[in-house]
This record gives sequence, C-alpha cells and structure tokens, in this order.
Amino acid sequence: MSSTFTLIAVIAFVGFFGRLVFVAFAPGIAKANPFRNFSAAGFILLAAVLFGGGLYVSGKAVKAEVLLKRHLVDPVLVSWLGRDSCDPGDGSYCVVVFEKGQEKIVNWYDKRVYMWEIVNPAEGAVWHTLRPRPRPGGAAEA
Repeated sequence: MSSTFTLIAVIAFVGFFGRLVFVAFAPGIAKANPFRNFSAAGFILLAAVLFGGGLYVSGKAVKAEVLLKRHLVDPVLVSWLGRDSCDPGDGSYCVVVFEKGQEKIVNWYDKRVYMWEIVNPAEGAVWHTLRPRPRPGGAAEA
C-alpha cells in the first residue's frame, strides 16, 4: 500500500468512528468543552497561540520569524516606506543594496540579496584564510 492511500484510509476510519462517538455522547461532550463560551476573536486567538506554540516546540520559530520579515515586513519598510530594514550598529548582518539610484541597508535575508553572489563574486572570492592549491593539471595552471 502506498503512504497516500494509508493516510486516506486512517483519516476515513478515525472520522467514521469519531462521528459515531460524537453522536452518541454529544450532550456530555458539549458540557465538558472548555471553549464553549469563546467568541470568534477568542477562537482566532486560540488558533494563533496553538500555531505559535507548535512552531516554538518544533524549533521552527526563528525560521518562521525570518520568513515573516522577508515576505511581509521588509518589503513594506524598504519598498513602500523607503526606510532601511537593518541597522549595522546593533550587530546584525546587513547588506547594502543599490536600487533606483538609492542606497538601502537591508537584512541578509531580504529578497533583493543573493547570498551566493556576495560570498562568491564573479571576480573571485576574497577569503581571510589561505585558499587551497589548485589541482595538478587543472584549468588554473594553464
């Protein structure tokens, strides 16, 4: 059996028996529900807390924060408001981007920054350590 078929079968099995249990015990479950008096805003807040808690427990909170800033916050700050999104004075890794005749200081994860070009520029990377010797017979010795 494929994993997709197994997943569908498990969901159908749990859903079928879960429905029978819910129909049989609905009045008792409704009285014991701790969220029965929540408003719509309360349910939205509860969903946000559960989502954030899941990110924190799984260790993905920093990645989610970086992606949120990259896709939502920084485009508004840099493109619409014309402000810098990074302050080199606070010790964060900032990159200077020249766009439409303006110099903008953005975070390393900004969409305008291609980190591969920064680390490996076309004219050759500049390293603070010794570079390895070229292989004998390679193109570098020509």
